[in-house]
Amino acid sequence: MKLNLIYCLMIALTIGGCSQPKSSKIEGTWKLVEYRTIRGLSVVIDFPGKSDIDVTKIWSGNHFMCVGRSRIKADTTVTDWFGLGTYKLDGNKYEEKVSILFYKPWEGTTIKMKMEMKNDTLIVNYPVDDKGQMDKDWAWIEKYVRQ
Repeated sequence: MKLNLIYCLMIALTIGGCSQPKSSKIEGTWKLVEYRTIRGLSVVIDFPGKSDIDVTKIWSGNHFMCVGRSRIKADTTVTDWFGLGTYKLDGNKYEEKVSILFYKPWEGTTIKMKMEMKNDTLIVNYPVDDKGQMDKDWAWIEKYVRQ
């Protein structure tokens, strides 16, 4: 009986010690709720504001995917958003290696970003340099909420 108890404890400890790799804090599904364009000293809130945007971004393992659509209200121009690739997250330093993107010039590139998470809100600034500083002439800020 004592031997069975020892075996059960060993099995429990072995099973308890075998765990899945820790997932990234951003893993899951997120909805875009704000999109800003920065041009020099000018900041334009594209969404909500001058555009209707419905975009979802998903992170799983070391992969990301986004899909959605935007419509500029002034002229009803519609743009399909899609993209996928791999990512690395180290603290607030985030990089996407883009495989497929609706903006073809960025396919095959690595985009450096700065990411900040506050509860269920994720704020992404890009592009940034190696020190995490945003380009002062041309950049974007995206805000997502967890779904």
